[in-house]
Amino acid sequence: MTPSTPPFPALRAERPAAVLFDLDGTLVDSERLWLDVIRERMAGTRRPLSSEHLGGFEGLSSIEAARRLIELGEPSPSETGLAAELEGRTIASFAGRLSWIAGADTALGALREAGIPLALVTSSTARWVAAVAESLPLGSFDVVVTADDVRHTKPHPEPYVRATALLAVAPADCVVFEDSAVGAEAALAAGCRVVQVRAEVGDAASARSTRMPDLRGVTAAWVGSLPARASRSALPEPALH
Repeated sequence: MTPSTPPFPALRAERPAAVLFDLDGTLVDSERLWLDVIRERMAGTRRPLSSEHLGGFEGLSSIEAARRLIELGEPSPSETGLAAELEGRTIASFAGRLSWIAGADTALGALREAGIPLALVTSSTARWVAAVAESLPLGSFDVVVTADDVRHTKPHPEPYVRATALLAVAPADCVVFEDSAVGAEAALAAGCRVVQVRAEVGDAASARSTRMPDLRGVTAAWVGSLPARASRSALPEPALH
C-alpha cells in the first residue's frame, strides 16, 4: 500500500532534500553478475537470448525476471521457484567478484559528510542487499526500500514514493541515481529528478534527467547544482580528483 503524502519541509537553496540511490549497476557492479546468471540459464535451455532480450532484465526484480524468462520459453513450472534460483545463483557469485561502480563509495561518503539524507531503493530483496553488504561496506542509509517492502517494484513509482514518504521529503526536491531504464522510469514517475548512471552516455538530458558514465566526482555541491541547472540541455561534468 502506497504511503500517504506527508508534510514537506522547506528545501534549502543549493541542497537537495535527499539523494536516493539504486543499488545494482548504480552503486555496485552486481548487475553484470545477474545478467551472467540470466544468460547461463537461457543457454541451459538451448534457446538463444539476444542482447536486446538480455538488456531487458536490467533492473528487474527476481520475480519479474522469472516471469519474463517463462514468457521467453523457460520450462520452469514455478515463478517463485525460478526467482529463488536466480537470486541464489547470483548471490553465490558475489564472493570475490563484487566491486564498486567507479566513485560510488567516495560519493556516498561525501553526501553523508554533508548531512544529506540518503536512501537505498532497490528491486532486489533484503537478502540480496545483505549479501552485497557482506562483500562491500555499503554503510548506513536513512531509509532502505527493497522488493520486500512494496507491492510493485520498478518501473512502478511505488518504491520511490515510499522512500520519499519515509524521509518526509517532496519527490521533486530529491535527486535519484539510477542505471536502468526501468529504474529511471520509476523515479521520474514518482516526481524525482534523475541522474542515469550508464557507461554509454547518450543525448538524454532533459529538465528532470541527465546521464553520466559513473559516480566519480559526485559531491554535495555538484548534486546541489542540479536543480538550478536542470533546464539546460546538459548538466555540468563533476570534477574528477
